[in-house]
Amino acid sequence: MNSENIGIEKISYYLPKKIITSKELSDNYGYDQEFIEKKVGVKKLFIEESLSTTDMAENALELLLEGREHLRNKVDLLVVCTQTPEYQLPQTSSQVQHRCGLKNSLMSFDINIGCSGYVYGLSVVESLLASLGLDYGILITSEKYSSIIDNNDRSTKCLFSDAASATLLSRNGKLIPGQYKFGTDGGFYDSLIVRNKENCSNNTLSMNGRDIFNFTVGKIPGEISDVCKLNNLDEKDVDYFVLHQASSYVISSIAARSKYRNTTRFVNYMHLFGNTVSSSIPISLCKLTEDMKDNKSKILISGFGVGLSWGSVVLFNNKEEDNT
Repeated sequence: MNSENIGIEKISYYLPKKIITSKELSDNYGYDQEFIEKKVGVKKLFIEESLSTTDMAENALELLLEGREHLRNKVDLLVVCTQTPEYQLPQTSSQVQHRCGLKNSLMSFDINIGCSGYVYGLSVVESLLASLGLDYGILITSEKYSSIIDNNDRSTKCLFSDAASATLLSRNGKLIPGQYKFGTDGGFYDSLIVRNKENCSNNTLSMNGRDIFNFTVGKIPGEISDVCKLNNLDEKDVDYFVLHQASSYVISSIAARSKYRNTTRFVNYMHLFGNTVSSSIPISLCKLTEDMKDNKSKILISGFGVGLSWGSVVLFNNKEEDNT
């Protein structure tokens, strides 16, 4: 745990108004409704019909800044994690900075990484705050996967939601990151891919579900054990495991392969939100910290997916009297 108390102070998130239910998915794509709800874990998905990735990012940030107007002139760093920007350039973060009235002396940039992006982004923002002596940083995740999904591909159509989140990091952090652990295996880069085909205006997501599943359940249980050791913990010392919400089956499979196989500590909010890509961990963290009674909990977060890439860290609760 860093000695400067740099960590997560608050998380907000935005979800679209349009909802597709598991019954509609079953009717439209030929899956059994029980399969969608039990194995995939989806009871509803959120689909953005009118707003862009930048619009969703703006909405999430505005929710974060409610009651904190003073921060508009105090935020020193803005990082946006997205794989579905409207433009190849400029960066989404510059548009969000302008729309939300953040100061011009702000440092801002984007990172293009998916399901592990929140952990990567968290480490980047924390590191820059510490090394540059900055006070406030914001990490936004915003993905509109509905814009890259083939409407005829039922495996992806029944899985992904659109969403955005905004996380405030400061020197008054309530959840303080410990030691991180990362990894990359580009040998499976095309297991989850959108190909830029020449003269093709409809580039859609292609997913090899078997490859992704085998990678995840083969790699992540060991990563969980390793990051606990890095933080001088045993797995039994961790109160909650907040994994990327890939699917209910993935979460339960990782839990079953963990050291103590205590599935009750593995958070599963798939039924509430679906797979929101880089936003799945922050949205789950926000929901969990609203629900949990013990404010002293240790929370291990782990993201994994596109790249293929993964990243994990333990968050230590620094404020016994408040929740994030």
